[in-house]
Amino acid sequence: MKIETDRLIIRSFDQSDIEDYAAIVSDPQVTRYLNSSDPHSSEEASEYVNWVIEEESKTGIVRYAVTLKESGKLIGFCGFKRIGDNVDFGWRYGYAYWGNGYGSEAAKAVFDYGNKVLKLENVFCVAMVENVASVKIIQKLGFKDHVYGEARGKRTVKYFNHGENGGT
Repeated sequence: MKIETDRLIIRSFDQSDIEDYAAIVSDPQVTRYLNSSDPHSSEEASEYVNWVIEEESKTGIVRYAVTLKESGKLIGFCGFKRIGDNVDFGWRYGYAYWGNGYGSEAAKAVFDYGNKVLKLENVFCVAMVENVASVKIIQKLGFKDHVYGEARGKRTVKYFNHGENGGT
């Protein structure tokens, strides 16, 4: 899989991404909004990238590597994760790349790919309420219906897509 935007190349993960991905998820700034807020070890990062590679070969419905077009540097991921009959749409980026619009740029391109190519239905996004940047991206994508919940003692918001492929 490969998608190009003005500034990004979004592609399948490969083994060469493990070291850069490990650096991203070892940062507590990055992991503070995850269900497990602890930074991830190199081994966990390696296992995750290997799982994504394997899952893509089976289903094509995975998180995709997001790289800078200019340098090829891995800055994070954006994509899908099947959970039962539903599909979680999410992203994660290195802290140094926050606030540059990369999240919105990748999310729009990957979400369009999910709708038009993968024909995904029952797509949802979850974010911690305090993760204002992610909530804004979700809303920009057109997700409207939502419910509040809690994870690790923090409020979360789960948005549902009622898009062109049937929604939830």
